[in-house]
Amino acid sequence: MDRSQYFQRFSYFLCGVALAGNLLGGALVDAATRYTATMGSDTNPGTEASPFRTVKKGVSGLKPGDTLYVKSGTYAEGLDNIPGGSSWSVPVTIAVYPGDSVTLKPPAGTARVLHFQGAAKQYISIEGFTLDAANVTYDAVKITSSSSGIAHHIRLRNCEVRNAPQSGILVSLGSQYNEFFNLNVHDNGSSSFHAGLYIQGSYTVLESSAVYDNQGGVQFWYDGGGVHHNVARNNKIYDNPFYGLVLAKGQGNIAYNNLIWGNKDGLKVMGGSDGALVYNNTVYANRSYGISIGSNSYNTQVVNNITYKHAFNGAYDLYDGGPGTVLANNLVKQDPKFVNATAQDFRLQVGSPAIDQGQTLGLVTTDYAGAPRPQANAYDIGAYEYGAISQLAQPIQPRVIAPY
Repeated sequence: MDRSQYFQRFSYFLCGVALAGNLLGGALVDAATRYTATMGSDTNPGTEASPFRTVKKGVSGLKPGDTLYVKSGTYAEGLDNIPGGSSWSVPVTIAVYPGDSVTLKPPAGTARVLHFQGAAKQYISIEGFTLDAANVTYDAVKITSSSSGIAHHIRLRNCEVRNAPQSGILVSLGSQYNEFFNLNVHDNGSSSFHAGLYIQGSYTVLESSAVYDNQGGVQFWYDGGGVHHNVARNNKIYDNPFYGLVLAKGQGNIAYNNLIWGNKDGLKVMGGSDGALVYNNTVYANRSYGISIGSNSYNTQVVNNITYKHAFNGAYDLYDGGPGTVLANNLVKQDPKFVNATAQDFRLQVGSPAIDQGQTLGLVTTDYAGAPRPQANAYDIGAYEYGAISQLAQPIQPRVIAPY
């Protein structure tokens, strides 16, 4: 082989490497890590030794695969300029620096703490922040549209969302595949129109979160419909004055392994819902209905749920007015023998009538605490399996959620 042939073949090899890098998400090759800290300056290069001062400066110019770490402090900022990633393999990540504590609390008059607007806002992961909306005008977080399209694939993980005058998290109609893991959502809303999470989109996952002391808890609803295949699992939803969890106005919405107590209404299926699945929830001591299936809710499956000790001496523990509802293996108006309901410990004691009385459900392979089902001869009813040696649910690692 002469020199010209050698260099020609070597150039082909380099072209092939570059092409492979592009096909595999070449942005990872150039992925950058930036830093923001209260002692920094926005004229700095954004390295760990010379960080930026503001989060807004830190996110500007991020590219798919990049990460911004924010160090301890309270930042008087709201963000609406976060660039998007290209996939969950190549996202843009905004994260609290490991071991630090960071609050985003915008000044008075700011519309929202986080605003994702338009089709370019996609594959963005927000991790570890306290999002304090005490000074904002509307919601703490909004995922919505612009003339370019609608934001989608937004992930919040290990965040606290609090003090919004309207909803804690508002997802507009048409937004899909958003993920909310291990959130603490509380003290949001000023009327029954507001919720901890008000989801008007589809293919949302809400998992391992606590939603409490909001006007409403969690609502999957849009007046015109189109709210499909959302999942709420392994959550605590409690002490919300108007409702706990609402599945409405769409097809195939799912709720399982949730603990729901102390709200006005516990778990409601209503407003044109079709094919909702309500599995293995523990619904206790709500002030009106425990589980309610409305008259215009079709083909709901209500299986393996505990519903007990609601208003009117249990008269409304379970109400079904929906065509085609399947009710099976639910424990209704019967003491389930919780370990300590007063302390919100809804595990089952020995001798509970919920033990080994459930149906096997392929969708529900673990309990609220992550223990495999069944632990003995059959599934237990409610969110917990009796006899499991496990702690309360740990934060769930994010993953791509396939459609149901």
